[in-house]
Amino acid sequence: MIGLIVIFLVSGLDDFFVDVVYYCRAAYRFLFKRNKVKPITWEQLEAVPEKPVAIMVPAWKEADVIADMVLNFRKTVKYDNWVLFVGTYPNDPDTFREAERARCYIPNTEVVVTPAPGPTCKSDCLNWVYQGILLYEERTGVTFDIFLMHDAEDIVHPASVKFYNYLMPRMDFIQTPVVPLSRKWHQLIGGVYMDEFAESHLKDMRMREFMTGVLPSAGVGTALSRAAIQYLAKHRRNQIFDVTTLTEDYIMGLSLRGMKGKKIFLQQYIETETEVRSLILRRKKIKKKKELIATKEYFPHTFTTSTRQKSRWTLGICLQGWRVGWTMHPFLNYWLMRDRKGILNSFAVILGYCVAIFLGLFYLLGLLFPALQLPLILTEGDWVTNLLYIVMGLFGWRLINRFLCTTRFYNVFQGLLSPIRMLVGNFVNFRAAWIATRQFVLAKVRGETPEWIKTEHAFPSQGQLKSYHRRIGEILIEQGLVTEAQLEECLKLQEETGRKLGEILIEKDLLWEEDLVEALAIQNGNAFVELDPYSVDASLLEKIPVDLAREMRIFPVSLQNNVFVLATDVINVGDEETENNRDRRERELGERFGCAIRMAWSSTRDLEFAIDNAYSERARPFPPVKERLGERLVRMGRLTRDELIEALRIQKRTREQLGRILVGMGKATEPEIEEVLANQGQSA
Repeated sequence: MIGLIVIFLVSGLDDFFVDVVYYCRAAYRFLFKRNKVKPITWEQLEAVPEKPVAIMVPAWKEADVIADMVLNFRKTVKYDNWVLFVGTYPNDPDTFREAERARCYIPNTEVVVTPAPGPTCKSDCLNWVYQGILLYEERTGVTFDIFLMHDAEDIVHPASVKFYNYLMPRMDFIQTPVVPLSRKWHQLIGGVYMDEFAESHLKDMRMREFMTGVLPSAGVGTALSRAAIQYLAKHRRNQIFDVTTLTEDYIMGLSLRGMKGKKIFLQQYIETETEVRSLILRRKKIKKKKELIATKEYFPHTFTTSTRQKSRWTLGICLQGWRVGWTMHPFLNYWLMRDRKGILNSFAVILGYCVAIFLGLFYLLGLLFPALQLPLILTEGDWVTNLLYIVMGLFGWRLINRFLCTTRFYNVFQGLLSPIRMLVGNFVNFRAAWIATRQFVLAKVRGETPEWIKTEHAFPSQGQLKSYHRRIGEILIEQGLVTEAQLEECLKLQEETGRKLGEILIEKDLLWEEDLVEALAIQNGNAFVELDPYSVDASLLEKIPVDLAREMRIFPVSLQNNVFVLATDVINVGDEETENNRDRRERELGERFGCAIRMAWSSTRDLEFAIDNAYSERARPFPPVKERLGERLVRMGRLTRDELIEALRIQKRTREQLGRILVGMGKATEPEIEEVLANQGQSA
């Protein structure tokens, strides 16, 4: 009992010291810097040109979530200049197939396959992803300025990449908070993550940055500058991540301590607008709120899955983390000690429960059977008793802090559940510490490296992603298709008439139908395609006869890696169609064609024009021209690509010859058109 009291006293005073520093710093900033530090505005973020961003996502047995993660990233994140690299294994075909499915939808997705079968350690997968990035840069000439780490189950905040873009290269390492998605009250184990991350990423990480200037990576929501990546490559023989540890993110962050660049924990809020209805009149109104820039995800909610995941963290940080050693920086050593004390605390707490139960039974026995009563172990005024009171006070202080942090991240109800979940979390942490210790000892005895301990992940449903669902008007403004004044005018007309916003925008000649469909596809996480009936492969047209294409309103786009991409119009999809209906339709078509089916959106006129012309073109006795009129005019410099697209869209509506449309637009003369056609061996 005395030994445990000493352990709890030292650990409690350690936590109390961090709390005191945190609250003193918060008070100082509130009193003296409240008006000096201005929050970053969206206008400031938009003013910085977008730098190329490489997103690294390792994936082993992630077939259930990887495609949803990529599609949701494209749908929600307000950033365009990125390429997402998914690392898969040769013996994990399901994940590879789903990653390829995402690539069919999102062209700026790259799939990297490691040479060795999985599961290797996560760091090995990330190292091969990095090699894939280097090959991509060599192949395309793109040079990435920012490298971003995420997992397959992550929900990335829409503004997060804009913040990285704004702060780099002034900063070389940025870690944003990780916020576990809220669990139901009875899911106590899942709730443990909510409490622990709330306290760690609201308070501890900020104090770690303040006291040391060095931060461990959380593995997700971590952005590194190119200078930081090159520093790691130089000092680790081009192995960015340590393959001998299960917490490569933790080691990687600490490995940057010798780099002079600044590392920060970005706890930033941004003002967002949400549409709500008034309680009485039920009128729609816009409500502004502050939203934390953070990465959200589901964490395990069962005892087995939670202990598996936490055992990896415990093994990597508390046991393998010793290889980091100590430094000349006293505060950095202090935080390394805090990292490594976790495994000792996990065993001490359970032993403390055993001692408490023993003492309770000891006193109860004396009350029930006075003849068996033994002398009291603890007496008032004894030094051990006084220490015990201090430990109990520190424990009460810990409960109050846990309540405050959880309440700030979530709500009061979740905060009130935190004491109960702390009890549950102690048993989870003990089991995880036991598994980690056993695996570490066995690996040392056998001379092996512990394998990647896989945790099953879940991706949130569409209903749970509503907070990140972008409005169609917002997307149109971002793409420069309409101005705020034009949108405001159309929104007022929509409120007066009840008509759809898209119909009004097209009627006022502010948008092409194709522009609207593309914006809707982005909003809903779908692929968009403008169809070219003259360049489609003849074998694809043979797979879908013209009668079937007209009946089901589909048109073939591509067939790669046994994934058949078909275009359909938004009318066929329907605003009311659910994800389940769409998936069922894809499965039915897949059974018919014997391959995976993925649907891309197209405009109605585009689809009808493609069906009418593609099949009739194949029926003509002469082969199609190698280079069409519009393409030749673009190559000759007489027409821009945007002008050609506009002319083709007019052609789909009027069905006139392209040459006449270009003459009518004033982009070419009749002699010029005849000259080009004559050179191509065509007749007007």
